[in-house]
Amino acid sequence: MAIREYSKDGQTLYSVYIVKKSQVVHGLKICREAKGLTSITAAQRKEQSLSRIAERDLMKKEQESMGWEHLILEWESAVQNEDIFARKLALASFEDYRNLLYKHTRHWFKLPANQIDKSMAWTVLDKVERELSIARRKKLRSAIDSVFSWGFLSGRIKGLQYTPTEGYQSTNKPIEKPPEILNLEEIRTLLKSAMTIEHHWYPIWAMALLTGMRSGELFALTWGKVDLESGILYVQENWTSKEGLGPTKGRYWRSVPISEELGSLLKQLKLKSRGGYSEKVWKWTDSKRTDKKFYVENQFVLPRFKCWREGRQADILRTFCESVGIKSVKFHTLRACFATQLIKDGIAPGVIMKICGWKDLKTMQRYVRLSGLEVKGATESLRVLPAHEAMGRVVSLFKA
Repeated sequence: MAIREYSKDGQTLYSVYIVKKSQVVHGLKICREAKGLTSITAAQRKEQSLSRIAERDLMKKEQESMGWEHLILEWESAVQNEDIFARKLALASFEDYRNLLYKHTRHWFKLPANQIDKSMAWTVLDKVERELSIARRKKLRSAIDSVFSWGFLSGRIKGLQYTPTEGYQSTNKPIEKPPEILNLEEIRTLLKSAMTIEHHWYPIWAMALLTGMRSGELFALTWGKVDLESGILYVQENWTSKEGLGPTKGRYWRSVPISEELGSLLKQLKLKSRGGYSEKVWKWTDSKRTDKKFYVENQFVLPRFKCWREGRQADILRTFCESVGIKSVKFHTLRACFATQLIKDGIAPGVIMKICGWKDLKTMQRYVRLSGLEVKGATESLRVLPAHEAMGRVVSLFKA
């Protein structure tokens, strides 16, 4: 802002020049000017007036310039640079969010973000009911919410007071299905069959069933995290094909007790691999989303299979289950089998949650329900059938 004095035809006059730069849209600025003011008092009043007009026009331009496509690009940059207002996302989740936004909200790209209302957002969510799985639909909604939340907090979106997905209720309520699970007999059949033919995935399946660890956690497990003397192994890292070595899904470490069977298996593995399977695995240099990575060489506990690195562990397990005549299950089910067996053995749910790394009791409750522990014995007090002597006469009657 500036007030300048100048002369014209022997008269002293004043000019006012106002510049307002946007802190939201890069390169956007509003300029306003007035000339021919006859006094400094008039110039000061004009300066205040032009400043208010420039602020109003800048806000309007910001809203017009901050189209949905532009907002997504800014949000991407904010997540990658760990902006304080941006929700922290794992790289895989971030890429999923971005892909879903570009695919299903592309027709919003030229619209100002503050003009995207509930009717538009709900229409998109209704449309994908028929196209996407439940998990993908939830991710799309979360992606839209993440961009809008960041837009509100960072001041990119003005004039809108709610997230447009707010209040949406799916018209296609999913029917809850019991989780796929193997009973104790099927677990024993799986492991005995695999051991008998010396299947190369046997130690991996056995470890999953004895620890409840995720596939990526098993892949990342090194001998440095196994303390056979104290009977504890530490789950500190997870591996994915996109991110390499990184923190666990819950982003915190946990300990798993080593049972007698697990201890015996680990000793056999160490002996067989002569101290561990050596391999270089890459990991990020820092927490930011960059292309910088380095390779670390470790002595891993379990064998390193190309098909495992490519994410085909579920297909291999399903095929083997079918071949030995038991239910075809995915790899992650082995974790559920571990939890369910512990529940049936009377281990407290809180202890199982610590071992498996669950913070949400809702997840745990599915397996408690599946085990039948909560209702077991509840019907024992019912005595409605005829006495034993009477039952004998009923049987005779049926025979007659």
